Amino acid sequence: GGKSGASFEDAIKDALKEVSEIQNEAEKAIYNFAKGEIKDIHTVVIEMEKADISLQTLLQVRNKLLTAYEEIMRMQV
Repeated sequence: GGKSGASFEDAIKDALKEVSEIQNEAEKAIYNFAKGEIKDIHTVVIEMEKADISLQTLLQVRNKLLTAYEEIMRMQV
């Protein structure tokens, strides 16, 4: 019981950290492009796309987890 709960929680924390890092990379790319350090707009767009996709994936996973959790709660009644 407790051990799987902890690893589940760790998985969520790791996913959040990863999304946060990808978001930071996108922000850095935008900033560097604005400063003229990155000349290629495609690099910036790709970083922004990666950030968007990672966030969308995280939200989908969260929604599925919430649905599964609600199902389990209903079964226990």
